[in-house]
Amino acid sequence: MKHDDEAHKYYYPVEGRGDGAIVGAAAFLAIILVPAGMYAAWNTVAAWISALFS
Repeated sequence: MKHDDEAHKYYYPVEGRGDGAIVGAAAFLAIILVPAGMYAAWNTVAAWISALFS
């Protein structure tokens, strides 16, 4: 049984790599897109504020 435990320890990360890649890609996109979206939103708000007071 110990051999099975060792084998399954290395087997499952390879088996689950497809799902992990999807989650990793989503996390990577979120890390890139969330700050970019916040930056764009802040620039939009700042432009509206400056337009109101100009």
